[in-house]
Amino acid sequence: MKLNKEDYVLERTADGGYCAYLSYNMQCNAYGDTPEEAIEYLQENMDEYMNDMYLVEDYV
Repeated sequence: MKLNKEDYVLERTADGGYCAYLSYNMQCNAYGDTPEEAIEYLQENMDEYMNDMYLVEDYV
């Protein structure tokens, strides 16, 4: 699933980096030195999270 701009929130942190999190799931988040890096890491985290959820669904 590809992230759209409406899917996440991007905030600047006190140390100058960026934190990105899904607007519908704050537990899926990422940190980066640039906005692009934070969004890229968020995409990777979200993909991994979704894959894990499918594994749980297959197991149950």
